[in-house]
Amino acid sequence: MGEEQCMKTLIKNGTILTATSEYVADVAIEDEKIVMIGKELPGTFDKVVDAAGKYLMPGGVDNHSHFEALNSDGVTFNAGYETSYVAVLGGTTTVVDFASNDPGKSLVESIRYRIEERAKGKVVPDMALHALCTNFTDKTLQEIPQLVEMGIPTMKMFMAYKPTPMYMDDTKLLKTMQTAVNYGMTMMVHAENADVLNVLRDQYAEKGLLAPKYHYMTRPPYSESEAVQRAVLFAKATGCPLCVVHVSCMEAAEVIKEARKNGVAVIGETCPHYLVLDKHKMDHPDFDQACRWVCSPALRNKEDQEYLWDALKRNSISLVGSDHAAIPMYQKYWGKDDFRAIPNGSPGSGDRLNVLWTYGVVPGKISKQKLVEISATTPAKLCGIYPQKGAIEVGSDADVVIFDPDFKGTFSVETNPTGVEYNTYEGMEQIGRPETVFLRGNVVVENGKFVGELGSGRFVPGKPYGLAYDLL
Repeated sequence: MGEEQCMKTLIKNGTILTATSEYVADVAIEDEKIVMIGKELPGTFDKVVDAAGKYLMPGGVDNHSHFEALNSDGVTFNAGYETSYVAVLGGTTTVVDFASNDPGKSLVESIRYRIEERAKGKVVPDMALHALCTNFTDKTLQEIPQLVEMGIPTMKMFMAYKPTPMYMDDTKLLKTMQTAVNYGMTMMVHAENADVLNVLRDQYAEKGLLAPKYHYMTRPPYSESEAVQRAVLFAKATGCPLCVVHVSCMEAAEVIKEARKNGVAVIGETCPHYLVLDKHKMDHPDFDQACRWVCSPALRNKEDQEYLWDALKRNSISLVGSDHAAIPMYQKYWGKDDFRAIPNGSPGSGDRLNVLWTYGVVPGKISKQKLVEISATTPAKLCGIYPQKGAIEVGSDADVVIFDPDFKGTFSVETNPTGVEYNTYEGMEQIGRPETVFLRGNVVVENGKFVGELGSGRFVPGKPYGLAYDLL
């Protein structure tokens, strides 16, 4: 991956936003690190950037991306790492991608292959990794200590997608948690009850109800909340820390809130699309439109959106990942005659920060500090890469976003590219944008345009015991 060298740079007059504070100061960058923060900093600089009237944020850490990922059908791939420039356009300088079992490979082999071959020369932001078990074997549990040593201190399992190899039953989930806890690995789950989904999906299909809107009708909130409850009980019993990803509904979020109150080491992640879009997007009579919002768990009601915003504000939901899955339209059309065959997922890594600012900070649903916390600092802590990432501190990587709060625009695939033919938030109002983005001191976005290079990203190994930070 990239081996750039940066100049000595001064960013002056900006208002620094952290997860806890807001203050005006200058930031000096040298050798890819933040070396000084303060006013009237000494020294000479090769480059001086005036950020008056702008905010300085730590580069975003997207806890949940699927670049070049094998979909649940076992055949199709999401848009590749060469499209990962969309993340830095949206102020994300580190993506935490999911490394699944490649065909015929163990998790360790798959992760090495992803770092050394699949992403090399293509990935633009820096990249940390979660292990994603999609083919559990006798070897899987033995790999856990080696994964942690490699800098992969988190692993995700699917409680859905039965009977594909991606589906992890209770036996596999429990055994993995029992082992992971001994090495400081945090478990992550896609929580939906696989049997409930299969029963309902088949029942609707037998009645000839096959349009995209039946996707949300056959993935009800109770299928999610039940699976979350089961995973939480396993976490409590084993002592294994747990992150429930892409929480979509109030019922599931309530389970997490109560578990946290009772001392269980669990945190919840939600996604921008669950905060601003509702399930009726899939009611559109044109398949070309309706299929774009087929993701799992499904979009919910407006009441769920408001609940999730409040849950973020109150810290019962702790972070926001994009669940970026840029699936080309030709693949979505595989399910034109049967919603069950539509690959699940929507793009969003490049829009995460902009959605949170426009629909969270501007209307006062969350503070500017909360935005930094949920989009950069907390995901960095969870993945064991803080304070190298997710912070504007002396010694941190010089990943800095100069954010223009006065920008006015519209989300669109032309202005906010996604790597595929559509934008999940197409036509919605946008307020504010990353104007300039530094990745380890190198400018990769200038005046809202990508000016970096493919392959500039580096692998960032994480440390174990991420939930030992102040996340609970």
